[in-house]
Amino acid sequence: MNKFLYAGVAVLVLVVAGFALISNKSKTNVNVTAPTVNSSPAASPQSTASQNTVTLTSSGFQPQTLTVKAGTTVTFVNKSGTTAAVNSAIHPTHALFPLLNLETFNDGESLSVNFDKPGTYKYHNHLNPSETGTVVVE
Repeated sequence: MNKFLYAGVAVLVLVVAGFALISNKSKTNVNVTAPTVNSSPAASPQSTASQNTVTLTSSGFQPQTLTVKAGTTVTFVNKSGTTAAVNSAIHPTHALFPLLNLETFNDGESLSVNFDKPGTYKYHNHLNPSETGTVVVE
């Protein structure tokens, strides 16, 4: 009896997960260019690019919410003192915005993503999922 119950629960979980994955693919509305890793120090705070920069510190992403215009390139800078990985919500599946699943990058490095369509894009540090952020594209 327990075997049938476990099998039924497993099938139900797989069906729900499959439906969620399929329905979220149709909602993906971000065109992300291939991430670029820059090992050089991040741009100075006085530059205009800093307005489109999200910095990961030991306290999390700053700013936690960034609002930009469509077509803007956002740069994620790692100043956390450790390796990080930017991934789309929801942890651990990263299924909401697959193109926002960026590679791992070391302290002092940066990754850039071009957001060309309006929407709200939630992300987190996969290596510390409590660190979250949002890019709002208008």
